[in-house]
Parts: sequence; C-alpha cells; structure tokens
Amino acid sequence: MNMKNNVKKDSKKSFWIWLHQNRIKVVLLAFLVIVPITLVLTAYIGAYTNNQKVHFDTEVTETTKYIKDFTDIDEIDAFELFIVWQELKNPVESEVEGETILTGGFYKFNIFYTPKENYTVNSVNVTAVLKTPWTDVRYIAAPAPLSPTVRSVQVNFNHDLPLKPLWFVEVTDPVLYLKLEYTFMAAGNPLTKIAYIEFPLEDLNPNVVIPNN
Repeated sequence: MNMKNNVKKDSKKSFWIWLHQNRIKVVLLAFLVIVPITLVLTAYIGAYTNNQKVHFDTEVTETTKYIKDFTDIDEIDAFELFIVWQELKNPVESEVEGETILTGGFYKFNIFYTPKENYTVNSVNVTAVLKTPWTDVRYIAAPAPLSPTVRSVQVNFNHDLPLKPLWFVEVTDPVLYLKLEYTFMAAGNPLTKIAYIEFPLEDLNPNVVIPNN
C-alpha cells in the first residue's frame, strides 16, 4: 500500500513539475485551441439567435418591434387558422440596368379562418413575411384581409436556395411568419388583438411548382 501511495505521489509531483516547466507552451496551446473554438461558437450562436426574431415593418425604424415569441397556430383564441402552401415559383436571372439580378420568384399560400364556437369575428388582417433561418434574407407582403373563405397571399422571394451561411449549416427553405391583427366581439364590445405565427416550410411541399420557361 505504501509503495502504491508513493507511486501516486511521485506521478502527481512529476506532472506538476512538467506543467511548470512547460507552462508557456501549455498556455500558448490552450490559446491556439480555445480561442478559435470560442470564435466559431460565437459566430454560430450569434447567427442563430440574431435571426430567430423577425419584424413586420417595410423598413426598420426606431419604433420597429422585433418578435421572437410566437403563438402556436392552434392556440389563437377567436378562430382556427388554416394555411396551405399552394404555389412556388423559383426566381430567374434577369438583366436590369446592366446588372444581373434574380426576379419573378414567389411563394403563394391559401389562408382562411373558421371562427371558434361562441366567437363573432369582425375582421382579420394578415401581414406575411418570409425569412430564412441563420441569415437576414427577408421578404414582406403587403397587409391583406382574411375571411372564412380562401384568400391567396403571395410573398415574393428572389433568392436562390439552399443557402450555406456557415459550415455544416444549410438553409433549404424560408420560414413563413404571420402577423394577425383581428377584431372580435367580447361582452358586446369589439376587442382587437394581435397574434404572431411561425410556420416552418422545411418539411412541407407546395401543391404546385411553377416551371421557369
């Protein structure tokens, strides 16, 4: 037992002697390994968190509100919302004023709502945004009214997909974000609310893909 304890003590002593003798090399090695890893993690975390929020203004102003918390589509109080990805048209290259740009791409959604029992819905207006995760690619449509019958909402989208903003990150589809401003009757008085919906498209397919002729 004493011999084993002496071996352990000698090993620990030798390690600390080696560490002291090579402390500069150890610090340099740690710097060369830890700093790049920290920078990479910072880049990934920053890209992810900064692009997990969205706004619904045409242009950013001092009053622009960024949304990062969204209501589940099944948890809207006054009505049930239905969204169908109806059409996709990929953009094509066009010459505009001597510059080659992408034009003509869009996503079209059929959207309607059904009032829930005991709710009288007066109006629902929607603002739709398509935005890619991990990047700041973003397109917005003009506000439009919804109804219990199908309404087509089109959002132009003139970027080639997939995008590869970082190593090991591939963005194949944007996310559809909706701002719903609706008015319904409550205790005989109209009440207006706003709900924000996040509707990922990555596991969905459009009913129609319009070919580029």
